[in-house]
Amino acid sequence: MRQAGRALPEYRAIREKHGFMEMLSTPELIVEVSLQPWRRFKMDAVIVFSDILLIPWKMGMDLKFIEGQGPKFSKLIETEKDVESLQSITPEKDCPFLLTALRQLRKEIRNNAALLGFAGSPWTVASYMLSGVILSPELVEGRRISGSFADAQDDTVDTVKILLEKLTQQTIVYLKAQIEAGVDAVQIFDSWGGSLSAEEYAVWSAPYIKEVVAALKPTGVPTILYIKDSRHLLDQMVSTGVDVISVGWETPLELARKKRCAIQGNLDPHILMQATPDEVREKTQNMLNEMKNYPGYIANLGHGVLPKTPLENIAAFVETVKRCHCEEPQATKQSK
Repeated sequence: MRQAGRALPEYRAIREKHGFMEMLSTPELIVEVSLQPWRRFKMDAVIVFSDILLIPWKMGMDLKFIEGQGPKFSKLIETEKDVESLQSITPEKDCPFLLTALRQLRKEIRNNAALLGFAGSPWTVASYMLSGVILSPELVEGRRISGSFADAQDDTVDTVKILLEKLTQQTIVYLKAQIEAGVDAVQIFDSWGGSLSAEEYAVWSAPYIKEVVAALKPTGVPTILYIKDSRHLLDQMVSTGVDVISVGWETPLELARKKRCAIQGNLDPHILMQATPDEVREKTQNMLNEMKNYPGYIANLGHGVLPKTPLENIAAFVETVKRCHCEEPQATKQSK
């Protein structure tokens, strides 16, 4: 997940001197911001500083950072012609800053932590790229699409599917480049996947993620799929073939456990922001106890760290996980 980011004073110090787009495209700044949380808290992984909209930006869409709103495109896609005008990316040529930063991060952390890369899912990235002319305004805001395509013309639906397939191919190229640059795992953020019903997800998101995962399998690098509002999509998540499902805090780990796959999650980040350090330790330990003896569990938050989170609470969370000594699963004991 996003690690400490905006909660750190050292991050804010950099942000005061450099614009977001500059930070996104300068190797030295990417490395520094990526390492800041790890230097303070020594998490088990370093997540590269980037943004899920980097792919469409490099495909030719004008991306700007608007204070208080975040990254925004100057012009959204309205027609199939707009989709056709999108360029294919060559990561070494179009994103050298990211790949250079990843190689430097690999050297910096050595084997002391895992290095994680990421991309947005085709569905989620498309949701930011498409205008209300193509999709309903509700969808652009990340709400459900029921009815959005019910009365749509065939060419509208085709335009969306053409874009999704184009993004799928670009995501494959992009993540393969990150893997070649040294990442140990990649995470696919389907941030707006939870806005779909299970039936809709099977049409508009799962097939494209499945295509990405299948293309990455030969690399041997694990894939993680994150959906925030995921409790109704757990079967769909598993069906994509990812190695790990990462769930938001609204999804009970008890439900995720039933899928018998590796799980990442899912403490509510609001607890870190609002509770005392002792309360954070208690809530974290309760989560660890719930997943005790579950093989393939990655303790994490259910979303990114919130900007005003007290640093002592982040430390309490990480320290509690690191101190946890869970019993070895019975099956492993027997196999020995």
